[in-house]
Amino acid sequence: MSHRPSGETLAAFAAGRLDEGLALVVAAHVEINPRTRQDLAELDALSGAFLDTIEPEPMGVDARSLSMALPHRVEDVPARPAAPPDAAGLAVLAPYALGRWQSVGRGVALRRVDVPNSEARVFMLRAQPGTRLPAHRHTGAEWTTIVAGAYQHEYGRYAAGDFDEADDRHAHTPVVDPREGCTCIVALTGTVRFEGMIGRLLQPFVRL
Repeated sequence: MSHRPSGETLAAFAAGRLDEGLALVVAAHVEINPRTRQDLAELDALSGAFLDTIEPEPMGVDARSLSMALPHRVEDVPARPAAPPDAAGLAVLAPYALGRWQSVGRGVALRRVDVPNSEARVFMLRAQPGTRLPAHRHTGAEWTTIVAGAYQHEYGRYAAGDFDEADDRHAHTPVVDPREGCTCIVALTGTVRFEGMIGRLLQPFVRL
């Protein structure tokens, strides 16, 4: 599995066609990962060249609002601060209201990100070193950008700056790095089915 967004996902992000919650998690990844920033710059250049060949049409109200809310071009995505203390240090989160950190189980805390009119539920997750998160699978998407630390599961190890793109084909049990812990930003659509005690505690907080 790739540790960066698929070509399809990145193209949809560049075109402003993603749900705002999902797009926010991609924007966080772009802010952190220089390789994806470069890929997005190349997509922008290709799209610009294509747009120069067609007649312009006015944007709808919804499309205009979304394009104002999120950075979809590489030059609009802020570079990552030198040493962000936690996920809230992401510049792309500045327009959004953040809830307070809440403990949702031993070694695990969650912080909501309020993204109005988004299909996806967005939150920050912070886990202490060595934490084993509940085994789960999806009926929709689970997109994650790792902001600090790392975790690993059945599909590989994901460290700061990586993007984990899971859907209904994936079932996994993330285990947090034993030395660094992990902080990430997550967007969920559909239903997630957790197993075990920690999963049952986590589920009400993410409205699953």
